[in-house]
Amino acid sequence: MDDIEKLSLNLDEKLKKLTKHKHVHVTDRCNFAIFLAMDIAKKINPKQDILIPDQGGWFSYKGYPHYFNLNIVEVKTDYGVIDLKDLKKKAKNASAIIFSSFAGYFAEQPLRKIKTICKKAGCLVIEDASGAIGDSKLCNGKYSDIIVGSFGKWKPVECGYGGWISTNSPEYFDAIRDSMSITKVHPKFYKEIIKPLRKNKLKKLLHLQEQVKQDLKDYEILHKDKRGLNVVVKFNAEVLKYCQEKKYPYVLCPSYIRVNENAISIELKRLVF
Repeated sequence: MDDIEKLSLNLDEKLKKLTKHKHVHVTDRCNFAIFLAMDIAKKINPKQDILIPDQGGWFSYKGYPHYFNLNIVEVKTDYGVIDLKDLKKKAKNASAIIFSSFAGYFAEQPLRKIKTICKKAGCLVIEDASGAIGDSKLCNGKYSDIIVGSFGKWKPVECGYGGWISTNSPEYFDAIRDSMSITKVHPKFYKEIIKPLRKNKLKKLLHLQEQVKQDLKDYEILHKDKRGLNVVVKFNAEVLKYCQEKKYPYVLCPSYIRVNENAISIELKRLVF
């Protein structure tokens, strides 16, 4: 066994622990992992709908279902957090739901409750845990049938590229062997990912989010009581001044990948620690 093979196996074992899944496949980017997850949904669960959040998601959620002739159905959310009543109505006709562990990277999803509803409805749960790897509650194979994630720019585990897909069901990977063979990860990735995994910024970001929320407690913070990495506040010029003074990066909303609201997303996840 050569060094790269050893490093690859070591990474697989670490990801299995972090996801609580028994089967892991590393990809060149998270978008391809999302593509594979939708391929699984199409082949394993022959319903025609795929559920996505109406905000707080990722661009690929809207782009990739068309490759598999899946109908996109948006689930209502409270600023990105899944509306469980609406999910219950729509899950029975859905092959799968895909959503981010932290909606828009700023608000924790009720993962266990989502799983309970989807299990009864026969709808696969695909958790995009790009922002939650290493968390004790999220990125959790106990509740998610499939987990995808990224090691790219501005992620808690930031390697610049790379991603993964994981599951507890070996038949899921068996169904997509041809698709999985399309992409290869550069051998140097297995060395380069070691340090970012060790330096996982998740806990620091969760703590910093609490500090920033305290600083801005007099403003309209969205989901102020939910854990997350970023902080989203309804638009106010004083909040922009705060970001500039603190040198915190920010983006203006509305934006599908954050919230459909006039707001400021303080992008703490972009900070270097």
